[in-house]
Amino acid sequence: MKKILFTFISLCLLSISLKAQEAPSEKQSDFDKKFRFGIRATPEPTWYKSDNNNSTGAGAYFGFGFGMIMEFKLSKIIHFSTGIGGDFEGGYINYRNDPTFNINAVLTSEGEYVESKDGKFSSEVQLANGNTQVILKDRKYKTTMVTIPFLLKMMTEEYSGARYFAVFGGELGIRAGIKGNDTYVSGIKATVNGTSTTTAYVPDEDLSKANINLSKDASLVPLRLGMNLGLGTEYRLGGSTSLMFSVNYFQSFTNLMRKDSKYLVKATQPAVYDPLNQGYFMRAIRINIGLLF
Repeated sequence: MKKILFTFISLCLLSISLKAQEAPSEKQSDFDKKFRFGIRATPEPTWYKSDNNNSTGAGAYFGFGFGMIMEFKLSKIIHFSTGIGGDFEGGYINYRNDPTFNINAVLTSEGEYVESKDGKFSSEVQLANGNTQVILKDRKYKTTMVTIPFLLKMMTEEYSGARYFAVFGGELGIRAGIKGNDTYVSGIKATVNGTSTTTAYVPDEDLSKANINLSKDASLVPLRLGMNLGLGTEYRLGGSTSLMFSVNYFQSFTNLMRKDSKYLVKATQPAVYDPLNQGYFMRAIRINIGLLF
């Protein structure tokens, strides 16, 4: 992805250098057609906000997006901007762990999480051959989203080939994939030999697992609604073609995961077990670099 972004930016800079000695077209209509089409590349720091004290957001993930832009002129200064793209996002969550609270889960010998029954695991599940009981420490979420923005774009007049704009509106996201990288406080693995069952602590170097498919514990409806607003500029390279740059803030209003986890269990003292409450909401700073034609 970094190579794609570098190539895209290089082409944009090359276009500017080739046009640098040309005076911008005097035809304002070329810069302000009724319909414009474009492409974008979007490096974007993304992170999650947790809505409860069972977990906390723990840092940003440097994601990347790309897509097509479609823009319709509504008036001299108001345009409607939409399109479709793919955004690879993520973030980190730390789970609460103290003497009175922790997050439990059970992994099979194949490394898949076992579904709990009303927030509990039976001893048969915990001590099945090859299964591992773990206490979760943190998780790195990685998502693939198909994104469709619906934005109003307010533009200034052209000054020396440039126009400035502000955008605000909503965005629909369709979840295409979700994975996690987990690390654990501790783990106990069961081994069954005939009628004998033994347990052993998992060594520190094995207290992690990467690329876990989390789709079964994600929100039942794979849609995300959010707010998108930003500021930017366009520089006309010639005719209706312009280089676009903007910085946008995105905030989701919908939960990434199920409200009550099917696989993660919160354990409190005295010994009470319930499904973990999950409420993770995406935040992002999107740096859009594009070409409009």
